[in-house]
Amino acid sequence: GELPNLSVPRLNIRGFNWMGQGYVYRSASNGCNINCFSRVIDGNVSVLPQGTGIAATWNKYLIFQAAVMVSDESMAIQYHYPNKSVDYKAGASSVINIARDGRWGRVPETYVLTGEIAVAFNKGLMGYATLEDTQLEYGIYKVMPVMRHFIDYDGPDDGRFSFNADISDADLRTTFLPVWKKLIDENAIVGIMSSISAVNGIPAPANKYLLTDVLRGEWNFTGFVISDCDPIAAIQTSFHYTATIEQAVALSIISGNDINCGPEYKLLNSAHAHGFVDFDTIDLALRRGLRSRFLSGNFDPIGTDPYSYIPYSVVDSPNHKLLTKQVVVESIVLLQNPNGILPFDLSTTRQIAVIGPSADDLSVQAHTYHGTPSKWITTLNGIQSIALQYGINVVSTWGASRTNDSHEDFLHAIELANSSDIILFVGGLDERFEEEDTDRSSLQLPGAQLDLIIELTKLSKPFAILIISGSPISEPTVVKANSAALLWVSYFGQSGDAIADILFGLSVPSGCLPFTIQMDTSQMPPITDYSMIKSPGRTYRYLVYDKAPPLFPFGFGLSYSKFTHSQLTLFPSKINRLDTIIIAEVNILNEGPFDAQFVIQLYYEFPNSTVVELPLRELLQFTKETFLKNQSKTISFIFTVKNIAGSNRQQLPGTINFWTGNSRDRQTEATLTIDFDS
Repeated sequence: GELPNLSVPRLNIRGFNWMGQGYVYRSASNGCNINCFSRVIDGNVSVLPQGTGIAATWNKYLIFQAAVMVSDESMAIQYHYPNKSVDYKAGASSVINIARDGRWGRVPETYVLTGEIAVAFNKGLMGYATLEDTQLEYGIYKVMPVMRHFIDYDGPDDGRFSFNADISDADLRTTFLPVWKKLIDENAIVGIMSSISAVNGIPAPANKYLLTDVLRGEWNFTGFVISDCDPIAAIQTSFHYTATIEQAVALSIISGNDINCGPEYKLLNSAHAHGFVDFDTIDLALRRGLRSRFLSGNFDPIGTDPYSYIPYSVVDSPNHKLLTKQVVVESIVLLQNPNGILPFDLSTTRQIAVIGPSADDLSVQAHTYHGTPSKWITTLNGIQSIALQYGINVVSTWGASRTNDSHEDFLHAIELANSSDIILFVGGLDERFEEEDTDRSSLQLPGAQLDLIIELTKLSKPFAILIISGSPISEPTVVKANSAALLWVSYFGQSGDAIADILFGLSVPSGCLPFTIQMDTSQMPPITDYSMIKSPGRTYRYLVYDKAPPLFPFGFGLSYSKFTHSQLTLFPSKINRLDTIIIAEVNILNEGPFDAQFVIQLYYEFPNSTVVELPLRELLQFTKETFLKNQSKTISFIFTVKNIAGSNRQQLPGTINFWTGNSRDRQTEATLTIDFDS
């Protein structure tokens, strides 16, 4: 696991580290600054946004390229960095647990659009030449991503080593399992990390039903399963599921947990001696791990890995800086923009006041686990760079704290704002509010941030608010006032200049929310309740909008350009077989005034559904396209009803409604009729 495996010279087996942290933690090519065996930083690398930022791009092709970048840097470090601290062929990769509750401390790490984005990121890491390819370019794994956490580790994080998630089989099959099956079906996964908490009374590393019956038996997964770094011992110490740790170790490996991140599997000898586990079971676990190493080229002669020729000069290179910046640009979500406050006018602005605790704070870029770039560019740095080119003066102060209610800098902040042409507030959260072991109890801005925003609004000047957080922040007062532009971005990595480009119109926002922003916690069941259907429902798929109207829905995102949808058409619009190929076409027009990117989302619902366990609505497909000003495009989506999840349980014959827009707002609609007798 995280402790390096020793070499076995008589078998010519080199030492190996399954949790090398190569490229892994939070989309960076190196570095793991907490909870890691090695704290050595192997040089500087390119650092991308957190998981929710990756998802907010809604651009799987961009994320594939970003993952290629990350794996290129990993291989350059693996083969060319002197005295590297760990292996870069494997490591714990993305969190793809369902972000079912915005208060969960690890929402920032999740990819949220889990199936599509996780497949794209993994294929870029693993060595596919293109996203559409089904075979590895050189026949071996470039790197081996270990996806986390299988399964149903979605909060609470406080007490996670003793928490038991009660989950219905319907929710397992409809919500929590499908993303994992998609990765396996598309050959986009090598390793899986078992979860931390218990599921239906069984600690995750000891859950034979999930790790063996489902994963291997139903889905034919051929990779390896590794535990997280403490849950094996917790089987005995926290859950009291076994009387001894030797029994916990034996039960884990018998259940299908092949590798242990931690020291507990050192007890396998005594577990075997006591008769708790046999050698055949241990050999099976060894074969799974060794097979993956063979497929990564780890046992090939030294010097034959085709990726060993990637030069070290790619690491943190100018091209990689540009790509990293583009990911941030595409991840920024514009939530409201009254009277066209944004973009700020470079030709008329003489002074901008940049106020707020997150404007010049690296902690809201790196968050928890992260690599280290050669240069961190904060939001303030980016603004100052552009302002210098246009002769704009920049004044700044922290204004309000995230951690206390002090107003001590309010007067100073208001004075700076009052003397400026435009005002930007930059606030949100940091790792003290959301990370491992830390959940939130509120969706609001902490500290005195809202108080200061209200005071700045009273100045009646062009005002924009940038929220930096990894999960939903809800301030209905700000939205209802509709007097300031509002943007959201996740913890964004190294490239604060991307934010400045958006603010001044050098780039156009195209990100969309990867989660629902609810009004407040009164719309949410307790974080310990894993039911997806309990009123008013979890996530956009089950949320009853009439009962709990969201502040902003899943998929919401504005542009500086005006986009219109027209003529959603289904070909054919009536079918008598579920395997009939259907083409959905919609016309999208960019009315200007900018060239811009735009995400087209296709949703569906079964309007006459009586099956309460199935989602009320679901995203079917999406694509991100670039439009010139005044350009129109016809966008096509191809599908069959047979491949729509749960369609075999719905009221058929019958109808299916489709729409484009976001999960709530329907810009154009069409209905498919299914009549088996026609």
